[in-house]
Amino acid sequence: MIIGKIEDCKRYFSVHPLMQAFFDYVQTHALDKLPPGKIELIPGELYINVDEVQLKRKENQRIEAHRKFIDIQLPLGMVETMGWSPLTSLGDPDAPFDTDRDVVSYSQPAESYFDVHPGEFVVFFPEDGHAPIIGEGMQRKIIGKLLV
Repeated sequence: MIIGKIEDCKRYFSVHPLMQAFFDYVQTHALDKLPPGKIELIPGELYINVDEVQLKRKENQRIEAHRKFIDIQLPLGMVETMGWSPLTSLGDPDAPFDTDRDVVSYSQPAESYFDVHPGEFVVFFPEDGHAPIIGEGMQRKIIGKLLV
């Protein structure tokens, strides 16, 4: 997992070959004006979800993990709380891995929680169980999906 400020994103371009393409898009578009939905930057390899979601109470949010894609999450509207646990500590999932949606979920609480402010980002790798969208109110956010 990585937490950082968008202005410092160049430090992380070497982490993944598509990292720079994602942040180039983020830094050259008016994110608050993008309509909700999916934006394919490189079909099958790099896309962005523009989401408007109702934040949840911590105890109501499940941990999720992905195998095929890395998540880069950027809250746009307000501070968002996110939870994290290493995948190796989560035990058995609630249901089998959903290969079509590239997701598996877990009911237990995360090991740690932290706040992410607009102007910041979090990178969750396949080994990172994560519980985003925690807080109160409606959140507008960007989720980058980079093929592993």
